[in-house]
Amino acid sequence: MVKPGKVLLVSTLAAAALFGTATVATAGEAAVAKGPQPRIVQNDYVVFRPGNGVWYDRNSATGGVITQQWGVAGDIPVSGDFTGDGRSDYVVWRPSNGVWYVKNRVTGAVTTQQWGASGDIPVAADFTMHGRNDYVVWRPSNGVWYVRDSVTGAVTTQQWGVAGDIPVSGDFTGDGRSDYVVWRPSNGVWYVKDGVTGAVTTQQWGVAGDVPVNDSIPVSASFTGDGRSDYVVWRPSNGVWYVKNSANGAVTTQQWGVSGDVPVGGDFTGDGRNDYVVWRPGNGVWYVKDGVTGAVTTQQWGVAGDIPAAFH
Repeated sequence: MVKPGKVLLVSTLAAAALFGTATVATAGEAAVAKGPQPRIVQNDYVVFRPGNGVWYDRNSATGGVITQQWGVAGDIPVSGDFTGDGRSDYVVWRPSNGVWYVKNRVTGAVTTQQWGASGDIPVAADFTMHGRNDYVVWRPSNGVWYVRDSVTGAVTTQQWGVAGDIPVSGDFTGDGRSDYVVWRPSNGVWYVKDGVTGAVTTQQWGVAGDVPVNDSIPVSASFTGDGRSDYVVWRPSNGVWYVKNSANGAVTTQQWGVSGDVPVGGDFTGDGRNDYVVWRPGNGVWYVKDGVTGAVTTQQWGVAGDIPAAFH
């Protein structure tokens, strides 16, 4: 069982001693704006490098670059805004001790929270509608979701899923809160449990070998612009995205990517809709196809072994 721990507020200096310090890239690269910025919806190009625990962050609008050492080998990066300032934070979850390490992307303030155990899967989700992520893990051994409110500390547990399922983040009901969602590779079915009412929806969408694509939480973009997450899988065997509108059932398919690519959920064009995005480990290039206009953008950012992150 999860053993909730006390939230520890650590000084930036102490955190630096543990993880390292942030550096702003120079040598001709655009400087990063200082201080709090307006709410950002458009995704940036961000990768986490397990070999050195460094986050490499490139602003998709300005080209500004920042690097931040935050994490160690074995940590799992988690995309999300845990501080409520409208920007993703540098967050890793450590399987060895179940601790979440959160570093505010703007102020550098650090929070740690023990939540989860080895074998759990961290999920980027906002179940409490505070406009910030909660600490959430899904446990494959019993199918239970363990949710800790990042503001109040309140705890919720929900059994939803079985071993072999893949937990998915998203708001499929349009109420502004994450739902309990798993996708089952064995039958391609999405199982959705409303995070508020408990109402259940199932949808067969996908086949074994597909990759379900997470929505951006707590900023839900969706491919259809209706404020609800859609059923989306990317098929490595043919590079096709299969999108089913969760509201009206309309279907869209788009070939974008090749075997070996990593699909990334997010809005990289700033129009409030998700785009078709893959990151290619072989050359570190991001391939972005506007979900509305079809315009294409490519950006080399990252190297083999990196993990792409959905960052706002």
